[in-house]
Amino acid sequence: MAILAASICTKAGKVLVSRQFVEMSRSRIEGLLASFPKLLVPGQQHTTVETDTLRYLYQPLGDDMYMVLITTRQYNIVLGINTLNLIARAVADICDPSQEEIVLHGFDIIMALDEIRLANLSKLRTIMAMESHEEQIQEIIERNKEQNAKQELKRQAKLFDQQRRDNRSGGGGSMLSGGQIPTMSSSSMISGPSGRRISSSHEPLIAPEPEPIKHRGMQLGRKSIPLEIPTAPTAPTVAAPVAVAPVDMHSDVHVQIEEHITAIVNRDGGLEQMEVKGDLSLITKLPLIKVAVATTNSRDIKTHPKVDKKQFLANSIVTLKGSNSFPISQPVGVLKWRVISADEDDIPLSINCWPSPADNGTMGVNMEYELTNEQLELTNVTIAIPVRSQPVISDIDGTYHWTFNKLEWQIPIIDASHSSGSLDFNVPGDDPGAFFPVTVSFACQQTLFDIEVTKVTTADDEEVEFTKSVALIPDQYAVI
Repeated sequence: MAILAASICTKAGKVLVSRQFVEMSRSRIEGLLASFPKLLVPGQQHTTVETDTLRYLYQPLGDDMYMVLITTRQYNIVLGINTLNLIARAVADICDPSQEEIVLHGFDIIMALDEIRLANLSKLRTIMAMESHEEQIQEIIERNKEQNAKQELKRQAKLFDQQRRDNRSGGGGSMLSGGQIPTMSSSSMISGPSGRRISSSHEPLIAPEPEPIKHRGMQLGRKSIPLEIPTAPTAPTVAAPVAVAPVDMHSDVHVQIEEHITAIVNRDGGLEQMEVKGDLSLITKLPLIKVAVATTNSRDIKTHPKVDKKQFLANSIVTLKGSNSFPISQPVGVLKWRVISADEDDIPLSINCWPSPADNGTMGVNMEYELTNEQLELTNVTIAIPVRSQPVISDIDGTYHWTFNKLEWQIPIIDASHSSGSLDFNVPGDDPGAFFPVTVSFACQQTLFDIEVTKVTTADDEEVEFTKSVALIPDQYAVI
């Protein structure tokens, strides 16, 4: 290689940063750069000077520095100027053009100088970013865990507040005389359908504020987590969870089924991670009821310890053991399930993003979506793409909204009759990786897991009117 060194020096010739590409001592490079200002001719229009054996290509950097490329005289001067321009742009990306900033970011600049043979700024930026798909996935998973912990903490706190208010007013439901009833949480693994894994176990419910309680019976909780708020900052969520409306009891029993999905897909279409966590809860005004459940996967569902498991496995009936009774007008978690899958066909909505560079310094981006589970109906779908410049939309199914750094593609409904769509736009740029991660949010009143409540009866088998709410909530849904 005919480039001997790339350096940044002051106008007096003092070296700030230098990268030599041939064997050269420190005193040698310092001597060459110290003699460089003496070769400059005041008022000259070109930015090259030569000695008998060397050529200096340079351009001003800030008010008191030069970017200098030292080459042999036989080296192609056009290539040298292009390389110098690339280095100058790379330095501008790294820091401000001041001596303090140059010295502070010296190692970053040297790393960029090591890659100047690429002669492409977008590739250089990618190498300097040193992005890792595995690290991004792990960060997303950790943020998702923190968010879920905070949501469960708020939900549990509201439940405890309600219990305390009921206890103070003398109508706080009932408890089993033996003490607190354990609730369910996920930790152990069992085999599920289609090679999936179902996880569940039990842990104790957090004890409420100690007060004398005169009532007897049973009290069930939804889910227990330690009373501890995560100290790590939570980044903005990629797919905003859909809020579930408060329950307005117009019937004796309300059934609530919720599933939370996390899906991470790489930009090549491979599924990195998919996890679905679901639970079935009851709010009842009757102390003794039976709930008939239709499912083909009853052995993959974990029941609360106070639910009669034999009855559930044999007849798909949710009822309590012995003489236990349900607490009145309080949420009771009775069933839980967790599914982990690596099958790309299991994700409900597939997203493809195809950025391609154009000759005029712009990127053409083609986005496509397809509903892979046509049993679902997704509403208020928003697909968010990182876009820092105003895009020019050429074709779209749906509507869009662009803010300073994000393009939101909005589709009101995706179902079996509207199962696919596309978006085409152009935007200035040359980096295909700038359009990731693509994130998705939606609302859905169906579940991925095969479960349905068909009938509710009293202990004497009299049918009871009930209401039901179902929600599939995307906690994290992204293409990275």
